[in-house]
Amino acid sequence: MDTITQTNQLSFRRSLSSEQAFTIKLASDKFDNVIGSELLAKVESWIAANLMMSKKEVPALLLDMENVGFIDSQGLQKLLVALRLMQSQKSNLLLCSLQPSVSLVFEISRIDQMFGIFPNFDTYMNQFSVQSQVTE
Repeated sequence: MDTITQTNQLSFRRSLSSEQAFTIKLASDKFDNVIGSELLAKVESWIAANLMMSKKEVPALLLDMENVGFIDSQGLQKLLVALRLMQSQKSNLLLCSLQPSVSLVFEISRIDQMFGIFPNFDTYMNQFSVQSQVTE
């Protein structure tokens, strides 16, 4: 089962002023049509819940793919749809902890240029604490 947890986001790009991001840690070792569809449903629910709560901004989602060793074309397609949904709400879907095999698929398909990708969760958190110190 995947888990969603809250992380403090000190800043992320100037287009987003949200101070929160939430992390989805994938439990499965593969990301295919089935897992991609589950993620897409979560993203749609995430957006709907935030809009129903009358939030002006939908907090960003960080997808932790540490456990994923395989991704297929249908999984990539679902990720792109989820990214477009988040961007349509002026938010973002970020990725972290890509395994080498998954990272290679992203590079070959050039999808790595569409996502904000972090080497791991700690790098994601450290980047924002450094940015916060620079702007203070």
